[in-house]
Amino acid sequence: MSWPKLKNRYSEGFDERRGIQSQELIEKLQGRRPLWVHGVSVGEVQALIPVIRAARASGYVGPAVISTTTETGKDMAIRLGEGLFDHHIYYPWDKKEFVKRAILSLDPWAFATAETELWPNMLWELKDASIPAFLVNGRISDRTWKRLEGTVQKKIGATFYDLFTEIFLREKRDLERLRSIGVSAEKLNVLGDTKTAALLSRKDPAARDRWTQKFGACWDKIFIAGSTHPGEEERVIRAFEILRKRYPATKLILAPRHPERADEVLAIARQKFSAGLLSSDRFDQDITVVDKIGVLFELYGTAVSAFVGGSFADKGGQNILEPVSWGIPVQYGPHMEDFAEASDEFIGLGIATQVKDAEGLGDAWIRMMQASGYDNGEKFRKISAGYFERCSGSSLKTWERIYQYY
Repeated sequence: MSWPKLKNRYSEGFDERRGIQSQELIEKLQGRRPLWVHGVSVGEVQALIPVIRAARASGYVGPAVISTTTETGKDMAIRLGEGLFDHHIYYPWDKKEFVKRAILSLDPWAFATAETELWPNMLWELKDASIPAFLVNGRISDRTWKRLEGTVQKKIGATFYDLFTEIFLREKRDLERLRSIGVSAEKLNVLGDTKTAALLSRKDPAARDRWTQKFGACWDKIFIAGSTHPGEEERVIRAFEILRKRYPATKLILAPRHPERADEVLAIARQKFSAGLLSSDRFDQDITVVDKIGVLFELYGTAVSAFVGGSFADKGGQNILEPVSWGIPVQYGPHMEDFAEASDEFIGLGIATQVKDAEGLGDAWIRMMQASGYDNGEKFRKISAGYFERCSGSSLKTWERIYQYY
């Protein structure tokens, strides 16, 4: 893509994307070496902010710079971490001259990126500059794993991952995969999911209660389908039809993964039911389609039960931890590879159900209605509390490992 087109596409942060930092940032750092953390977008930022919070809670007073690739990532960083980091920048494109320029101007004492991010030029330049690099909340998704099939691919993959000083992984399965392709075992650590701390810090019962109050005047029992992908909405609506035959007072919140699809999803919903957009502030429809960013997490807390998308579609599954953190039971389709261990544990605990089709989802929702009540709700809340208590501490462990290099 030509420079004029790139500049038009990335009007915000164009200089930073070429590694050029503002004079404001240079003056703010005043020669002090920062911790540089990078999250491509919303999900990665949610994994990193708890680590910065753990650093501050542990007494770290040095500068921290966070970079993102997307504007939505920047918005989430400010929303979750304002006051925790000193400056936001846009991440440089992974071209040698850009990343080298950024590294020279920032001169970080450490660099940390999140989850599945592998930027070869950045990692090579950091290694040449003797700056430690870390992968936080690392995971090797099934898609990544498929790309590593074959002797040559495994060798190349191992070479790239070995550029990290240490790799902090969510699950044992991730460690086993990296070890099997030849990544140095001494680099690999299973520390759990840093997002668990982020979820708990984001919970706002007052905001949840405001939504419940808005819906309460018109809605009996709310079901929700969150982060749905194209092709999933039709199956969710078919499941809702099955539910409504038994429980006609139930209502559905339908939240597409990308809110810009809201009008498309609304048209699908209106083929079967009365439906409206959340932004209309009308709560007397059978189905409400979410067209706002940043509200799904709170809305999960209002529901009897939640279907999590990216699971009928072959997308590896979206974050099942979000509804479970509210004590809400979850259902999802065959594809939950990105949260495989959590899925297995939730099924074993009885707070999750994996279904193969719309009919299975409809039947699961009927069972949720049959069992709904205070005692059952309390059971799910206790399951949730126990799980998150066991999983706590990942962010602090991650920070303690990084801090050894300060």
